[in-house]
Amino acid sequence: MINNITIGGRLTADAEIKHTNQGSIICNFTLANNRKYKEIENSTYIEVSLFGSFASAIHPHLKKGVSVNVVGELTQDSWEHEGRTYYKHRIKAKEIDFRTPKKDKQAIPNIEEGDNYEGF
Repeated sequence: MINNITIGGRLTADAEIKHTNQGSIICNFTLANNRKYKEIENSTYIEVSLFGSFASAIHPHLKKGVSVNVVGELTQDSWEHEGRTYYKHRIKAKEIDFRTPKKDKQAIPNIEEGDNYEGF
């Protein structure tokens, strides 16, 4: 089955980086996807996660308000609390494309999971 999603938006806050007990690196952020239809604005908030060296390399550039396109796999988290099961969707990012304005002189390169990050 194909599981591929592409979405664009702005970060609602600076990305957070965490280290697991096993030494893995995880970077999480929330993306706001804003739409307007006939004077009505609507926003959808999507959780995004990056892993490993991909997360380490891109984390410093993921600041509040930065506009990005995310390509990845849609996943579903579930947990139980007080006898109820809750679900949340999240994107496991495989590619982040920064939508940097042309006037920005320091454009950020677009990188993908698995790229060689030496010197980045």
